[in-house]
Amino acid sequence: MIIVMGEFRLKVESLENLRPEIDEVIKKSNQESGCISYRFSEALNDPGLIRVSEKWKSMEDLEAHFETDHMKRWRGAVNKNGGATDRDIFAYGVVLEKEL
Repeated sequence: MIIVMGEFRLKVESLENLRPEIDEVIKKSNQESGCISYRFSEALNDPGLIRVSEKWKSMEDLEAHFETDHMKRWRGAVNKNGGATDRDIFAYGVVLEKEL
């Protein structure tokens, strides 16, 4: 399993324009083969800071995700709305999964 965790920043004044795009990329990503879970959340105490949490069956599935039409559309929408800054997102290979 591959876990993707991180965060990026969107311009606060662009959030309302991007919310429909956020909803769409989350919906479509969760429908992809190999996607276990795909989530964004906004930090309550820091508007515009978006946290990313994803689970994928394999690195191949994650790499295929980057080439989908909905990801291309998402990147275009972000670029049209001021871009994403402070991007800090990494993928991790899981060697142990244990419910806590």
